[in-house]
Amino acid sequence: MPAADSTSAILDAALVEFERHGFQRVALDDVARRAGVSRTTIYRRFANRDELVAAVIERENVVLFADIAAELKRAVKPADYYVEAFTQSILMFRRHRVLNQMITDEPALVLELARHHHGAAIDRMAEALRVIFPTGFADRIGVVAVNDLADTILRYAAMVLLLPSAESLSTPDELRAFARRHFLPSLPAAMRAVSV
Repeated sequence: MPAADSTSAILDAALVEFERHGFQRVALDDVARRAGVSRTTIYRRFANRDELVAAVIERENVVLFADIAAELKRAVKPADYYVEAFTQSILMFRRHRVLNQMITDEPALVLELARHHHGAAIDRMAEALRVIFPTGFADRIGVVAVNDLADTILRYAAMVLLLPSAESLSTPDELRAFARRHFLPSLPAAMRAVSV
């Protein structure tokens, strides 16, 4: 099996095993068996379980952020860009069976991964924003403002996904209300100075 195919098979198998057993309880032997490769093959691609976990999450996040961008491009009205970007990010993350399971069952792992991979997450969110913004908007506000917005979205999303809240944040309308009340006022100054 070519290296790219075996890597993909390993990631697919790990995703299934993570969904069934959680990220911390998966045996690499089970991943190898499901992928049809040896445990040695896994270690040729990934130095340890943490690298495998990070690779699976990275791959799933790439797909998730592309889906978020596509949904926002299709559904967003200009006045609601920031609120909808925030709301749809939360809703789509919650619908992702494995990523949401990780948030629910293993929040300490989420925080550890965020600490190590926050830059990559900002890059993915910034790219999603560039896709949904009107043509030329990202250029007008500049790279720093786009990255600041991506960082702000991710920080508030982590707050909503990981921390308990005095108010319900279950429905799209509740998330939008939270975004208007807390998220919008925190937007980078460059975002508030330029209309979408």
